[in-house]
Amino acid sequence: MSQGNRTLRLYVTIGQRLFRDSLLFQLLLHNEIDLVGESETGIDTLKSLESARPGVLIIEENLPDNDGLTIAEHALSEHPALAVLLISDTPVSAYRLAIYLEAGIKAVVSKHQPIQDLVKTLFYIRNGQVYVGAWQKPDAPSQGMLNAYNALSGREREVARLIASRIPIKNIAEQLGVSCKTVHSYKDRIFVKLGFERLPELILFMKRHHNGAAA
Repeated sequence: MSQGNRTLRLYVTIGQRLFRDSLLFQLLLHNEIDLVGESETGIDTLKSLESARPGVLIIEENLPDNDGLTIAEHALSEHPALAVLLISDTPVSAYRLAIYLEAGIKAVVSKHQPIQDLVKTLFYIRNGQVYVGAWQKPDAPSQGMLNAYNALSGREREVARLIASRIPIKNIAEQLGVSCKTVHSYKDRIFVKLGFERLPELILFMKRHHNGAAA
């Protein structure tokens, strides 16, 4: 893989210090990689990107203060040329992968993949290309999922729609005249009934099928 003399300016956001140090030790063995910043939280990352000016951001899916998707979207809104690689510690479903790519994330890599795969992906996305590895094209939801959605109560479907629109829990509570705790309870029940584990799964499901699925 020939990269010429171009140096990859890298910023890393990973909450676990031990994992972050281990990853950086491996990455910085490559002369073409220049570490321009690191953080353990999303807020610190957003504050630092302007001065660090990285070409690639590695960000963990679950951070101490936020989720990688939200931070990546904020970062890309301010720095459209930034290439984002998301690191996941759990298997990524087709639904989650689709919403990540739609948000502008260039690659999703598992924590369990070899470091060589991650390095190859970094240089691939540095040039603006999307790298999805062996991921398959997202499938349409099953009829069982649509049935499960239709079985939700009217209030649960309303909360699902608002959450999928990325409205903050506090604002949803105010709009519905209930407590934040109640909204969280609705959210938990919705995820259990639909079999979702991550917010992006709900977002994509609602975006594609809400109009036709809602009774």
